[in-house]
Order: sequence, then structure tokens, then C-alpha cells
Amino acid sequence: MNGCAIYLRNGLGPDAAIVRGLTAAGIEVCDTDTIADTLKKLHIPETGAPPANIMLVAEVQSGAIPLLTLLSRKSNQLPPTLIYDKEGGNVRPAIAALTMGVRDYLLASDPPFHRESRARVVAEQMLARDKTRQEIADTETAGGLPELGFVWDARSYTIDLHGRFIQLSMVEGRVFDLLLARRGQPVSVAELITHALFKQYSVLDQGVRVLRPHIMRLRRKLDGHPRLAHRIKTARGTGYSFV
Repeated sequence: MNGCAIYLRNGLGPDAAIVRGLTAAGIEVCDTDTIADTLKKLHIPETGAPPANIMLVAEVQSGAIPLLTLLSRKSNQLPPTLIYDKEGGNVRPAIAALTMGVRDYLLASDPPFHRESRARVVAEQMLARDKTRQEIADTETAGGLPELGFVWDARSYTIDLHGRFIQLSMVEGRVFDLLLARRGQPVSVAELITHALFKQYSVLDQGVRVLRPHIMRLRRKLDGHPRLAHRIKTARGTGYSFV
């Protein structure tokens, strides 16, 4: 198994569809019956990121919202969290959960295949995030680069600023993904055009005119956040780089 899901359940046991999705992603499911036991097994630190490869599944009817409230007070970042509502008659738990940064909110009325697939997606995103975080840390240690201060999810084109998310378009995401992979090195405009637009232009200027608005929008999105502002640099005569 690649990770662990702490599952706060009621007396009827965990949802079979959710468990299938987690298991398919290589996640071991560990059941708990109380909030106190769940907190103990999560091992959430007072500061910093949650432990790697640990996610939370909690049922509304078992105390999911009080648990999330306690976690929010204890730490500034939730682990990847999936909430399951077996009744679904009240919208308040959903609003509260999503406001606190829950990744997905499932209802018993959702088809089993949907619950299974969504659980698997959340688990796989967690595993991909933690792998990326470790690879970046290794790169920074080896190359002397400053800390990134965010986590990049290349599947959903989302930048995670410790609970605050920046959603990129597909083209913006492909540009950012390539620049991040070559961090500190210039990437040519021609390579960015091919990678981000999935198209080759016989005249480079045509590709530049198509690509440039996406670069501008990407920069505007990043410049709104201090950790990301001005980190896409123009490499004169070459292309762009991310620092």
C-alpha cells in the first residue's frame, strides 16, 4: 500500500464504494469510531503540512464537521479530505466542509461508481502531490534553489498554496508544468508552443501570437500571490524561465 486513509465511520461500517476507490489507488483504510481516535491516528502537527500519504474520510453523521473544526484550529492545513453524507438533507454541512478546504463531498444518493471514482481521484491526487513535493525538495537540496512554497497538481492544473488554490487553464497549466520541470533554466518559445498548444507553426511568429496571451494571463494569476509574483522571467532571446 502507498498510503493510509483514516476513516471516521458510524456503526454501520465504511461505505463499500469509497473503500473500493481508495483500495484501487493503493490506499490502506483504517477505521475509527470517535473523533478523539481519529485525531490521534492523523498525527497532524501544529504547524506545517500534514504527514505525507495520509488522508481523511469522515461521515457527516459520525461528527465530520466538529472534527474539521478541531483540525482547522489545530493546524493551518487540512490533510486531503473526503466527506461522506449518508442523509444529504441539509446543505449546511456541505457549505461548512467546502469552506474549510475539503477536496470532495459525497452523498449516499450519488451512484456507487461515482463515489468509488471520486474517492480514487482524491487518493491519487494526494499520492501525486506528495511525490511531487518530495521531488521538488530533492531538487532544491541538490541545486541550492529557494523553497517553492506551493504544491503543483499537474493533473488538475491547480497550484496549492497551503490550502489556497489557483486554478489554471489547460494551456496555462501546460506552460507552468514545463517551466516548473525546467526550473531555473530558460525554456524556448518554440518548445513552449509545441508543449502547451499541441501544435507546430510553420512561422514562429504565428505561434508566439497565440501563446503570448496565455503567458500574460498566467503571469497575472501568479502575480496576485506574494509567493508566486514575478517568478516567470523573460529569458531574452530565448523564451521564459521559472525561478
